[in-house]
Amino acid sequence: MAQPRIIAAQVKDAELVTERRAHIAQAAARVFRAKGFHSATIRDVAVEAGLSQGSLYNYVRTKDDILYLVHQDMTAAYARDVEAAIDGLTEPRARLHAALAAFVHAMRERHGDIALIYQETHALGAESRHAVLAQTQIFIERFGQLIEEAREAGMTFPGAGKLAADIVTFLPVMLSLRRWHIRDVMAGAEAEAEIVAFLMRGLGASDGP
Repeated sequence: MAQPRIIAAQVKDAELVTERRAHIAQAAARVFRAKGFHSATIRDVAVEAGLSQGSLYNYVRTKDDILYLVHQDMTAAYARDVEAAIDGLTEPRARLHAALAAFVHAMRERHGDIALIYQETHALGAESRHAVLAQTQIFIERFGQLIEEAREAGMTFPGAGKLAADIVTFLPVMLSLRRWHIRDVMAGAEAEAEIVAFLMRGLGASDGP
């Protein structure tokens, strides 16, 4: 399993570090969306987070640290959405449908965050980029697992080839990256339903839950 990148902290309280870094990541996301990663400064992030620049340096050292935390926080958030959606469901096809619906919804609701991820990943250092991509791959493999569970239960998904998990986790991103167009074509909830139905049909299943 991929390990998160280690970021040195001056504070020894691990719980406090986790809490403060989540707060910093959320503040940084707002700053980066407003100003862009390259134009924003560490001081901008500290002000948005309600911290002095010196205090912020207790938890991160560089802008790369901060951008990495932003990516990590965002990816973990929509992964939690998916797990919450399938919690308590036992029928494999219903689990897959619920997971897709949750992910598609997250891509629309968090369009600003997703656009930021796609625009600024190139700005990460090599170590951070590798860790972020590994985290993303784990998320993709989760959908591969859900598809495989459905197959093991006797369901036939003739459209689920080797790239199925990659496809079902990439196509919904269009709700963020092409939001400017889609919002003029149909309502958000309708667009979500159409994409989920399209993906289920593409896998070879009907589009109902």
